[in-house]
Amino acid sequence: MLVFVDEAGDTGLKIEKGSSRYFIVTLLMFEDHEEAAAADTRISLLRRELGLPMEYEFHFNETPERIKGAFFDAIVPYNFFYFAIVINKAKLYGPGFKVRESFYKYATSLVFENAKQYLSDAIVVFDGSGSREIDIGKRSPAVPVTPPGVRVRTRRFGGLS
Repeated sequence: MLVFVDEAGDTGLKIEKGSSRYFIVTLLMFEDHEEAAAADTRISLLRRELGLPMEYEFHFNETPERIKGAFFDAIVPYNFFYFAIVINKAKLYGPGFKVRESFYKYATSLVFENAKQYLSDAIVVFDGSGSREIDIGKRSPAVPVTPPGVRVRTRRFGGLS
């Protein structure tokens, strides 16, 4: 099992001052490593077909409809599934949510809890693009505890976020 973790939005709670209304954490899961590699190769080829830089990341909010459609058409043949959690930050209360690491750990723990039955012998890859608020590479307290047999890695990947 190969699991990619990515998030959308930010952990800030000042929505009226520009923080995102929602925070989303998604686990994209491939049971087969070769299938994940094939999907990754197809996404790289799609960038070339669309004349995009190889480091281009497909961000849902910022991507034109034409490119979104091409992306989804390109990945539909591959066998994967996902779990996601969407948090409406306007509904949150309590001091723990004001601490970025605590908020991130809470959100990721929710999605990992929902997916835990699929995580045996999984390699979990966190997006390490450098734009994230949490330093996952140092295994900070923000990283949720993963079940035995699960390995955690940090690397940059260019999925939808």
